[in-house]
Amino acid sequence: MIFKNKFSELQTSQASTLRLEEELQLNKFLMERLTDAVFWVTPDARVIYVNYAACNLIGHSYEELLSMTIHDVILDFPLEVWSNYWKSIKKEGSLCFESEYQSSKEQCFPVEITAKYMEYKTKEYGCILIRDISKPKQASFALHKANQVLECRVEEVLAESKYVNQQLSHERAESKRVKTKLENSLSLLQATLESVDDGVIAIGCDEAIISSNQKFVKMWQIPDSIITSHNHNQYLTFYKNQVKDPEIFCKNASQLDIQKDFESCDTLELKDGKVFERYSKPLRLGEKNVGAVWSFRDITECQQAKEKIRRILEQEKQLAEDRAQFVSMVSHEFRSPLNVISYSTSLLKRHSHHWSDEKKLQYLQRLQTATEQISQLMDEVLLIGSAEVGKLQCELKPIDLNLFCREILAEMNLQTAVSEVNFVSKGNCKTIWGDKKLLQPVLTNLISNAIKYSPKNTKVDLILSYQDEKVIFQVKDKGIGIPLGDQEHLFKPFYRGGNVGDIPGNGLGLAIVKKLVDLHHSQVEVESEVGKGTIFTITLLLKQPL
Repeated sequence: MIFKNKFSELQTSQASTLRLEEELQLNKFLMERLTDAVFWVTPDARVIYVNYAACNLIGHSYEELLSMTIHDVILDFPLEVWSNYWKSIKKEGSLCFESEYQSSKEQCFPVEITAKYMEYKTKEYGCILIRDISKPKQASFALHKANQVLECRVEEVLAESKYVNQQLSHERAESKRVKTKLENSLSLLQATLESVDDGVIAIGCDEAIISSNQKFVKMWQIPDSIITSHNHNQYLTFYKNQVKDPEIFCKNASQLDIQKDFESCDTLELKDGKVFERYSKPLRLGEKNVGAVWSFRDITECQQAKEKIRRILEQEKQLAEDRAQFVSMVSHEFRSPLNVISYSTSLLKRHSHHWSDEKKLQYLQRLQTATEQISQLMDEVLLIGSAEVGKLQCELKPIDLNLFCREILAEMNLQTAVSEVNFVSKGNCKTIWGDKKLLQPVLTNLISNAIKYSPKNTKVDLILSYQDEKVIFQVKDKGIGIPLGDQEHLFKPFYRGGNVGDIPGNGLGLAIVKKLVDLHHSQVEVESEVGKGTIFTITLLLKQPL
């Protein structure tokens, strides 16, 4: 039984030994195929195992290496400090560092040394691996060099980039400065455009509106819908509806569209009475024509002033002509009685010594009549002249018109026979405010003319009537009448109707009537038919002076 047990234990031991040997052979097999050098050492630095890579690295045989210590193989593990290394390896479990190794062939190359602490069946071992890192070092060196080159290139690129960024920053700053300057210039230009009195609009070659000022919008009263369209055709349609003559406007606009370089100036009359002067000039950018600029100037007041000046000049011209004619007529009117005076005086000087008293009296009577005619003519001329220059003042005083009319007729009756005048007063007699010395020539002239231009033995009517706040004088006759063509010129000085024939007169009476009635802010009207008679009507206001 004991033998059997021993035999069983021996079999077990042999099996374990065999298994260990197999494991050892496997480990050796694996170790021998490692590319790294492997050294197994004891705590006292003795080498107990090396692999083929270690022999090849060190340049010694397997047996030679087993007879050495690790101090002989790796100079980084000298004898005097090995104990310290071992303690550190044992404490930390491993130690790894790089070193320079010199082979037996005196070749020096970099290696990576890794030492690991191990225990096996209470025994301590150290496994030291030495790896040739010359190729990785070379690769690392090459990589380092490449990195250095790359870093230099990066620095160059960064420097270039910095320079470019500086240039870009400078250019951006310059661009910003130029942009600000352009914006300021544009604002100044727009402000200048807004400050001008003309309405200005710029049109591009594509018929788009480039710009316009507020004066233009205000002048034309452009609707917002047209402004936002920026379409010149819509503007043209709007213009056409505003001007008096759209046909001519469209014709001129078409001509400007065809001849882009054409400069023009024309006048536009609007339906609301305004007058614009339009200037058109090409819009150029350098040598290139990019559109046209239209400027509008409101010349309404200027045109009105011109028209007013034209009318004043015409009035002055007419006044000068009237004055010349007036002087001519006055001279003519004075010439006749002066001729009578001159002729009568000459005859009296030559024949008075042998003429009878009766004949002398006849010529003296002619002298007296001519002198009275000159005196009357002078009075009438001076009266008209004073009225025209505003020297006559209307002094309003209360007047009893019934009494006033009868006094005039009585005074005229003393001078000439006016018994053929029929005075009629209608309505309640009222007192009016007027100027007797101005009203008297009015009625005297009208009554005298009515008698003078009526057949003998016919009645002339002087009718006084009252109507609301007005008083009306009417002088009616059945005389020769006044042709219709003469009636509009009737109140001009020295004007006489074409049908008066040889009836004496100077044409100043009705002119005086008109001037004096105007001073009373009243009206004089005439109704007449040739061969049937004439009615002169004067309307005065019943008012008191302010």
